[in-house]
Amino acid sequence: MTFGEIREFDFYPFYVRIGGGRVPIPLSGVATLIMSGRIDATPYPYTMLDALPREYVRLPYGLSLGPGAMDLVLVSSKPPPEIRTLGVVKGYEFVLHLLEGVLKDRYGLSLRSIGISTFSDVLPGTDAFLIYGDTALRGDYGSYRYSYNLCEAYHEWRGKPLNVAVWIARRGIEEEAERHIGNSIAHWMLRREELVLEYARKRRIPEDVLLTHAKALLFKVEE
Repeated sequence: MTFGEIREFDFYPFYVRIGGGRVPIPLSGVATLIMSGRIDATPYPYTMLDALPREYVRLPYGLSLGPGAMDLVLVSSKPPPEIRTLGVVKGYEFVLHLLEGVLKDRYGLSLRSIGISTFSDVLPGTDAFLIYGDTALRGDYGSYRYSYNLCEAYHEWRGKPLNVAVWIARRGIEEEAERHIGNSIAHWMLRREELVLEYARKRRIPEDVLLTHAKALLFKVEE
């Protein structure tokens, strides 16, 4: 089977295993691979479930970020109501749809009234930036003086974790796919502390920060 994967901590970029190799693509680019018939089972953006092709079915696994998750952060040079330009990692614009309500109700930031651009890194001159993964976990905020943990804010606002992705599989291979995914999650849970220590040293992330984040990752999407 051809499987997609999200790395344990930094889910940008998303990788797909094709022809024995690992190909990095944005999570939002999964739909293109699905339509081309080149992938059998993969994490799929939660916001795109209504557009799930008929030949695929949803599995009882996914990726949600609990309130202790620390890798989805809004950084800003000014208070949120004063933000006029916002940068987001290219390919992850779909995350903004998940956060639109909490940004407006909790921080007074209306996405409809600001300019949104896509970047591969935080660029000077942008009022605010939505950062993910290792960059957020290391606290690499540059000159931005304000920072907001959006996983925590979303949980306080909605009373549930932030659903990012769900696993899907081609019809007819659901049981096989579920077995592979379940084994992978079990492996992660059994070796979590060891993997956290290894990853923290490799990526220069404080171990305590990474462990807190790792414990907040949920592998079933709550409705």
